[in-house]
Amino acid sequence: MSEFTLKTADGRAFLTITEVAEGPFFVNDLFRRKFGGDAPDIPRHFIAFYKDSAGALHVAGFSHMLRFNSVYLSGGSCSNGDTLRRMSAEELQLVEAEGGIWAMILRHCWSRLDGECEAYFGHCGDRRAREVALSTGFVVAHMPVHIARWHLPLSAERKTELLDSVIAIGLF
Repeated sequence: MSEFTLKTADGRAFLTITEVAEGPFFVNDLFRRKFGGDAPDIPRHFIAFYKDSAGALHVAGFSHMLRFNSVYLSGGSCSNGDTLRRMSAEELQLVEAEGGIWAMILRHCWSRLDGECEAYFGHCGDRRAREVALSTGFVVAHMPVHIARWHLPLSAERKTELLDSVIAIGLF
């Protein structure tokens, strides 16, 4: 199993994170509840799946990564409180020890996408979401809501150029 699969003390895998081709199929209900519309139908979709003790799968969280020139735009990220409430105390503790669902999804994205881009950008206006984003390597890039993850050694000029190009497209 990948490093993005969590197991209980008795070895039962209960949470895994993977990229799927048809994100809306899995997350539209959650996305509509959180954002009031359908999930994006363009790649790339990263989903955390929870397997309960009976073997049923539930969406625990979602994040979308949209390629924009040489960067990825991170958006539509959300976790599913209904699924989290299904978890046992041990499972919740293991998730929290990893920083939460979204932090795990972001780390999975970095492991998959770092070689494909110069940076990541997102919008983050929610206090708790900002805390999680900053804990995974994002930094505040432009007030009030732009965040960036600089995983490559880029010059200050290149960072400014990339940030300006992202700001120019508006909300994503």
